[in-house]
Amino acid sequence: MWDFCRTAESTPAARRRAEKFSIASACCTAMGDVPFVDAAIIIIYANMLGATDMFSMITTSLSPLMIGVFSIAAACFAQHGNYQATIIKVTAISLLLFGLIVMAPWFGGGAVAVLIVALTIFSMCHTIYVNAWFPMLSTFVTDERRCGYFGAMRFSWQLASALFLLVVGFLIGKNPPISAIQLVMLAAMGIFTMKLFFIAKIPRFEKNDLSSMRQTMGIRAGLSAAVENKPLTGFAAYSFILNLAAYGTIPLTTLYLKKWLNAPDNIIVFISSVTLGGMLAGSFCAAPIIRRIGIRNTLLAVHISYAAVNVSLFLLGRGSMPENLLFCFIALALFLFSFMFACSDIAGTSEMMVLSAVGNKVMAMAFFTSFNYMGRGMSRLLTSLIIGSGALATVWQLGGMDFCYYQTLFLVYAACVIFAAALLVVVPAIFPKGEFIYHPHEV
Repeated sequence: MWDFCRTAESTPAARRRAEKFSIASACCTAMGDVPFVDAAIIIIYANMLGATDMFSMITTSLSPLMIGVFSIAAACFAQHGNYQATIIKVTAISLLLFGLIVMAPWFGGGAVAVLIVALTIFSMCHTIYVNAWFPMLSTFVTDERRCGYFGAMRFSWQLASALFLLVVGFLIGKNPPISAIQLVMLAAMGIFTMKLFFIAKIPRFEKNDLSSMRQTMGIRAGLSAAVENKPLTGFAAYSFILNLAAYGTIPLTTLYLKKWLNAPDNIIVFISSVTLGGMLAGSFCAAPIIRRIGIRNTLLAVHISYAAVNVSLFLLGRGSMPENLLFCFIALALFLFSFMFACSDIAGTSEMMVLSAVGNKVMAMAFFTSFNYMGRGMSRLLTSLIIGSGALATVWQLGGMDFCYYQTLFLVYAACVIFAAALLVVVPAIFPKGEFIYHPHEV
């Protein structure tokens, strides 16, 4: 029986060990989640089960959408008791749902419905995990180590995920049978199980200045305090709009590659591994970049890069260049997109922890997380609804070139990212100091 209720003195050495175990846990979680959070595998799997483009896109939206919708409710659940115990319990439930997803093809005509229902419940469990994860980290990750830790954690799990996808790309071939994808998911499920061991090795640090982050307000008072936290509210609104504008880019590109450019499945998975490589490089470089140019300029660079990538994807169509070169350029575009996404995400997570008031951190983090992930989920959900509605012309011409509705959406994303830049005025790192006191962290 794992002793996940044990306590430990908050010494520097104990906190460093906890950091290592948490990073190992994050790697197992990431490699286990790859089939669901990586657009390539879940879209290929959903298509094999008979899902339309709309439902394939919806499968990629479920995880962020559930986190956005249920974060505050999950925080109410997670704030009581031991964070590690909460994570272990929801992971056990998630494993059962994982198995159901692997068995989806056995349900015949109901396979797509089983996949979506199981993914939805799995994502709800993941929401509780996220809302216990960040408060748990705050019990042993000190302020001065925050950005360095998040950079190391993201670098580690993204490296593990990228290597996992790279191996999968080599093994499945151009046109894999559905049993091959099931084996990939079964392997991911085995890795996901190992996270239980590493979470159980993280002790509770009770006698610890960082333990003051635990919720001391009631649910209603905590939520009210989070809403009244002007810098946090402004940053949450900005994050929602930015994610709404651009988070659909990667899964839309996967659909574009598969359905319009007819790329082989292994090429799509390889491009996904390159995309994760961009996040890997971004996680490694984020702290030095933010330290050198500041959060303000980092976020400006994010907007410019997001817009440039989507315009590039709009122009990278059939006949624009030889097929192999086209796939290379798309991979490079997604590498840049994911690199800047990692920089934005690390800056955003650090800001969230800084702006969350002591004594109300669980609810404040849940409030921000809800807005942040709701933007991500809505971006993909709205994209799927637009695709499913048939509102866009299948093919249209401009300057003698043919453009499909996937490319139209890339252009819409670029315009929305430029519009979202107007909300930079409400970002605490940019907004003039007024009634609140803003103490930026050391990166």
